[in-house]
Amino acid sequence: MKRLLQLLSTALLVGLFFAASAAPATAANVLPPEISWEMAGPDMVRFHLHFVNPDPFEYTLPVSGGMHSQQFGVFLPDYGTIGTFNVPPIEPESFFDVFFDVPLSQLPPNPPQGSGLSAPQAPLVVCPPPMWVGNVEVFWNGPGSPVNYHNGNIGVCPGGAASCLHLLTGCAGNMTWLINNPCPPGWTVTLENEDHTAAPALLPANWTGWLCVTAAANIQVWAQCCYSVDFWCNGVKATVNVCAIACPCDVGVEQNSWGRVKNIYR
Repeated sequence: MKRLLQLLSTALLVGLFFAASAAPATAANVLPPEISWEMAGPDMVRFHLHFVNPDPFEYTLPVSGGMHSQQFGVFLPDYGTIGTFNVPPIEPESFFDVFFDVPLSQLPPNPPQGSGLSAPQAPLVVCPPPMWVGNVEVFWNGPGSPVNYHNGNIGVCPGGAASCLHLLTGCAGNMTWLINNPCPPGWTVTLENEDHTAAPALLPANWTGWLCVTAAANIQVWAQCCYSVDFWCNGVKATVNVCAIACPCDVGVEQNSWGRVKNIYR
């Protein structure tokens, strides 16, 4: 009997060891990823997907998916493939990052920008740092898919003319919209038609126009105003995010097609 009890105890300990070393059952769903990008060189964009598992006990199910680029705007078709990914089971309360490096030549061109005063013979200073201005769509085989992210930046002269990004929409019906401007007083954000008149509360199908921002003369150089605009098409919401940066210009700005703002000095 003593020998039998020893064998049973040994078997139980071995079983507990393998149970402890095995991964928990994969049952949790991965959250939609946090999406961002930055320039990894003068002609290269680095995209970052940050997948998180907030569950304190369960691993996530593995997921596979892909990422597409789009022009700057809302409810637009895909332009091209950025990359595909496979996310393994993520440990409880952990994360998994995915990166893609994509040449600018493989992405949609930056949107046109409104120009202020210009003096080509004057020395030029670049502001803000260049970035790709556009949209991405991320999809995967799990709940919450797909998600879209619309992101851009623009420079503005304090006390100068408005700086504007051209915006495309692809809604087949009418759209409503709302500007979310959490910036301090002195910043003004407007949505304007192609002729720079104020956009109507109900936008027509496939509307195009300008997203503009101005900064009062007392706004400090390098201050930022990061705002968003929500659009609704048939009950579906899309949000455009833009960060405006106050540039050290005296007269005006001339903005090129890559999201750079050139400061004009006398």
